[in-house]
Amino acid sequence: MKAVIFYFSGTGNTWWVANQIEKKLTQSGIETKKYSIEAEEISDNKKVQSLIEDASIVGFGYPIFGSDLPLTYIDFIKSLSKNKGKHAFVFTTMMLFSGDGALVAARKLRRKGFRVKQATNIRMPNNVKLPYPIVRSFPMSSEEGITKLKEKAAKKVDKLVKKIVEGKRWLQGWDPINVSGGLSQRVPMKLIGWTRWARNYFVEKETCTECMLCVEYCPTNNIRFENEEFVWGDDCNICLRCYNLCPEDAIQFKEGTLNKEKYPRYKGPGNGFNQNKLKE
Repeated sequence: MKAVIFYFSGTGNTWWVANQIEKKLTQSGIETKKYSIEAEEISDNKKVQSLIEDASIVGFGYPIFGSDLPLTYIDFIKSLSKNKGKHAFVFTTMMLFSGDGALVAARKLRRKGFRVKQATNIRMPNNVKLPYPIVRSFPMSSEEGITKLKEKAAKKVDKLVKKIVEGKRWLQGWDPINVSGGLSQRVPMKLIGWTRWARNYFVEKETCTECMLCVEYCPTNNIRFENEEFVWGDDCNICLRCYNLCPEDAIQFKEGTLNKEKYPRYKGPGNGFNQNKLKE
């Protein structure tokens, strides 16, 4: 048997989980290969379809944004060709609560002909520390805290892989509490629009080295460098990649984040993570 995993990761959490699933499925006797949807070869729809046709099982992974999919991942699913009942599974990474977030993708994939047997949400370290009344109250994990969260996440991956290997259904978030909780996040964010977030970014010129990593690695090509200024457009994916992974922490989100002790950045889950991994 073969499996293929298509994932999107903003700051490394979903990359880490995809790695774990790839490794453990392979150890279980299912030859598995993961691909970032940002990888150059995945921009070829024929290549993607070929990988799907060659696999017995197809995995889809993404971080939860307001109990919903990142815009880039919605576009990826839309680009897929119809198929006839291919076994699929969905995994998401979340900070605390995702409601029916994994089932949102499951519903979209079913319309593409996939037979989604497993859909689960996996808690990973928080990568959001911004000057908003609620968001700023969530703590950033220490190195020890990140390790503990990864240990718990690995156990959930073990359970997911076991369900996949056995072909058993495991769909999380279908109950009324999770569905209503998910809707309470998705509906307001759809009405407000994600692009509002990008209007708050700016660059602290004193610390910026103009390395251009933010421009190169923005998943929606939403950052431009024009007339010696960095400009954010209207296609923000709110992945917080530019904000968190800037080597100099020069990218700010409102004036408050200039206080870097109060608003620390998340630099990824470790285990060899760096920005290059996001396109592999």
